[in-house]
Amino acid sequence: MRTQALRLVCTLLLFVAGCAPAALSPLVLDGPELHASLTTRKLEDAAVLQLAGVLTSNPQLSSDSGFVDMISRIGSQDRMRGQGVRTALYALYKADVQLGLYGFEAATQADADRIEGVLRDIWSHNESLDRTRVHRAGRVFAVVWHDGVSPECWQAANARVLERLHRGRADPR
Repeated sequence: MRTQALRLVCTLLLFVAGCAPAALSPLVLDGPELHASLTTRKLEDAAVLQLAGVLTSNPQLSSDSGFVDMISRIGSQDRMRGQGVRTALYALYKADVQLGLYGFEAATQADADRIEGVLRDIWSHNESLDRTRVHRAGRVFAVVWHDGVSPECWQAANARVLERLHRGRADPR
């Protein structure tokens, strides 16, 4: 029920802002929707994560330029700064350790190709260690990372993200 209400609020906010939220909204998930061991992290942790100025909910989906810029910077180790990103998503979950999700919707196909290069370059080392996965579906990206969750949790979370990311898409890149 909480997630449905959050999706509705995010959709309404993006509609009022003149943006189409459909691309990233399927990724607005509570922890147990990814894996039974995950809980959605509390918002009071935002100050520790240097997100207090822009984070108002967890998960959060927004087209607000301040939020998009901050999440783009964090999710790209300061290489994107919101350029070419229409909408961003931030979510943080906890089991014994953390699992996080950054989502980005590119403004254009050219932006998507550039963003993909940046994200894959930045996260390639952690991907080789199976600590991060970068997923793409058209102009939408999901970067899923963890600090040591169980292999079962990691596989289930990525499978769920992929399922939701590719829902209704003909091009599952």
